[in-house]
Amino acid sequence: MTSKIITVVGITGTQGASVARTFLAEGGWHVRGITRDPSKPSSQEWVSQGVEIVQGDLNDLNSLKSAFAGSSVIFGVTDFWGIVRDPDVQKQAQEQGQQVNQRAYDVEVQQGRNIVDAANATVGTLDRFVLSTLSPTKKWSKGKYTHNYHFDAKWEAVEYLKATYSELAEKTSYLQVALYLTNWKGDLGKPSKQPDGTYLLAVPSDGDGTVAFVDAGHDTGAFTKALVQVKPGIVLLGYSSLLSWKEYAALWGKIHNVECHFHRLDRKVLENAIPGGIGEELADMLEYIGEFGYDGGDPDIVYPENLDVDVPVYTAEEYIKNEDWSAVFGV
Repeated sequence: MTSKIITVVGITGTQGASVARTFLAEGGWHVRGITRDPSKPSSQEWVSQGVEIVQGDLNDLNSLKSAFAGSSVIFGVTDFWGIVRDPDVQKQAQEQGQQVNQRAYDVEVQQGRNIVDAANATVGTLDRFVLSTLSPTKKWSKGKYTHNYHFDAKWEAVEYLKATYSELAEKTSYLQVALYLTNWKGDLGKPSKQPDGTYLLAVPSDGDGTVAFVDAGHDTGAFTKALVQVKPGIVLLGYSSLLSWKEYAALWGKIHNVECHFHRLDRKVLENAIPGGIGEELADMLEYIGEFGYDGGDPDIVYPENLDVDVPVYTAEEYIKNEDWSAVFGV
């Protein structure tokens, strides 16, 4: 019996790698990974594990059509922050008088459409299309937050798919991957030691608002597997723990036997610390999450525990206990 093909966009990234690992472990699947450069070491590492690595560029629709051909399942994802770091995108932004995240928004929207167009080209063989997306911030905040480009760009692909391809839409589910527990490594939500020996978690967000957290490198595969097993048409909030920032700070402190308190940071501090519009975007994201929730209060959102299958997750408590925090403790 021929194994069904699951094609994974971004296999060398956090979400894609998790999906590939899950389906390799599951057995019975032919895992195909898409990367811009199949020759790089991170791509070849997958080849050694039995993955078929094919060349595909999210900016090149025809390359995606070839890469997706014959797939039973496709996992699609775009990487806004990777786009922001692209020297070509930075140059384009400068030439067009845009902030780099504004230019990255345009690029990510087109990449999302390319993924959708390419998935539709093989809709005849497709059982399920799982699209990684995020909630539309401008919509759910009623225009209050307009600079959360990496959320809104991903949702544009959802709107495009639903408006353009009815047959594909009937085979699609949507995964909103929650706030990465690993973000502290980029100093976002990183506890800092104070002169009195306590620790402070400073974030420009409501300390009492519920935040959806996840270790995306661990759990994205489990969410995707679940969405393949159940009926299509689901918008899943992929989280492992729901905690307020105050609760997260208390949990972090308890696990490390130190005092850790939350402090609501003035958004201007973040805006000034990361210029060029990025700080403003991150502040919009965090304030939006604190005020409206990670999913914006979308009534169609489904939680993992409400699916008809078991979804094993790696909780925030497990993550904090097992992570290396030497960068915080200075050891």
